Amino acid sequence: MKRWFGVGRSLLADPAEAGAQACREALGGRRAGLLIVFAALSHATPEMAAAVHAAAGGDVLMIGCSTSGEFTAVGRGSGVVVNALGGDGFAASVRAVPYNSMDLYRAGETLAGALDDVVAEHRVLLMLGDGRSGDQQEVVRGAYSVAGARVPLVGGCAGDDVTQTGTYAFFSSGPDVRVLKNAVLGAALGAPAPFGIAMSHGWHRTGEPMVVTRSAGGTILELDGEPALDVYLRRTGGSPDLAGDAGAFVPFAAVRPLGLARRTGEDIRIIFACDPEAGSIYSLADTPEGAMVWLMEQDVDAVVDAAAAAGRAAAEALDGATPLGVLVFDCCVRPMALGQDNTDRAAERLRAALDPIPFSGFYSNGEIVLTRGAKGMHHLTVAALAVS
Repeated sequence: MKRWFGVGRSLLADPAEAGAQACREALGGRRAGLLIVFAALSHATPEMAAAVHAAAGGDVLMIGCSTSGEFTAVGRGSGVVVNALGGDGFAASVRAVPYNSMDLYRAGETLAGALDDVVAEHRVLLMLGDGRSGDQQEVVRGAYSVAGARVPLVGGCAGDDVTQTGTYAFFSSGPDVRVLKNAVLGAALGAPAPFGIAMSHGWHRTGEPMVVTRSAGGTILELDGEPALDVYLRRTGGSPDLAGDAGAFVPFAAVRPLGLARRTGEDIRIIFACDPEAGSIYSLADTPEGAMVWLMEQDVDAVVDAAAAAGRAAAEALDGATPLGVLVFDCCVRPMALGQDNTDRAAERLRAALDPIPFSGFYSNGEIVLTRGAKGMHHLTVAALAVS
């Protein structure tokens, strides 16, 4: 049987019924080599995961995670999306690292260990991280230390419907099914034809640059030698009162990110919290001392087009091979920045760009793209993986 990629979606209220329905639709009567499951927080249950696994005949590899919303060519919603891959020449191996045994760097090494099981002309490591369990850049760094520059890394961090309550991962290495909280998962994929990877965000620099003069991981303590919070509020026009009101600071800061200078452009750093006493701000990924950063603002049309641009570029990166399907990882803060109407426009452009290629995706808590010259962990960004 030729290689294939199937997508199924269900919005049934019962998680198990939705999982089974979505899986059957994705399979279309075929035998899968790998299932990739995206589920709303309301549907991220052991019963759903077991039903998906059983509908595929059991004894099937499976990875998946909870989301902040899922989407396919049919539309957006809160339910279950199942992606199924199979056919001649397709190979897969999976790994999971539970939260309670997690050293982030070593977790990445473990995920990349799945590549040892896959012998193929073209390989990629698909990663599902967790934005709640620390700096996911460390997971990416660990994976890169094993995978090296010749195997690209791509994926997204699980979502929790923007509730900050924790995420869920769905995993099977064969006969058993596990639902793990705040875990990280990986699937090594191999095929005789290429994989295409791309990313896009549509934001650009504004104002004068700032130097990160003191930081620790994702905590930015000083910008240009001053308390980072003071500089950030002054440069964004934010009221000092925001610093003492987390409920007001988070939505204000989430759509006023910093851009970290890279050779290939800017990596976006979302600011999600602050400490008024320390004068610090917190980003979702490492922002090293000595780095040059800018405030970022959106080019609305480019931000609307980012998902379509990433999906289209991933499909075009297949060196002329026919795309079988595309996975899309879209930052959960982007709908906040765009608003409802522009989020709808973004979905329409994505459908138009990929038609008639099957695709699915979810709103993530961070996006992973590591090819040569890229940092690896991104935010307010869209990542895409095309399979051929």
